[in-house]
Amino acid sequence: MEKLWTTAEVAQFLGVTDLDVEQLVRQGKLTGYKLGGQFLRFRPEQVQALKGTIAFRPNPAVAKATAVRTDTTLRHVRDFFYFYDFYIVSATLLAIFVVYLILS
Repeated sequence: MEKLWTTAEVAQFLGVTDLDVEQLVRQGKLTGYKLGGQFLRFRPEQVQALKGTIAFRPNPAVAKATAVRTDTTLRHVRDFFYFYDFYIVSATLLAIFVVYLILS
């Protein structure tokens, strides 16, 4: 039994978004099969044949998502402090206040 591709798999293979795949189905350029009344599935050989006949514009969002991530630990730490700075400052001030109350 052959494995049918999901919309996300087709989008990744073609280098487009899921919405672009659905638009190709509406335009009749790609045949999608509904499973369970709502889930589109595609035959891999049809998708491969379509890729050979249509030139797709590169989608920067897809290219960015598939690019190798170069995040470093320093970047993660910086993002953590950026998003949680209010809580960190509040907890620090509260701790200083508690220590001040205990020592006085």
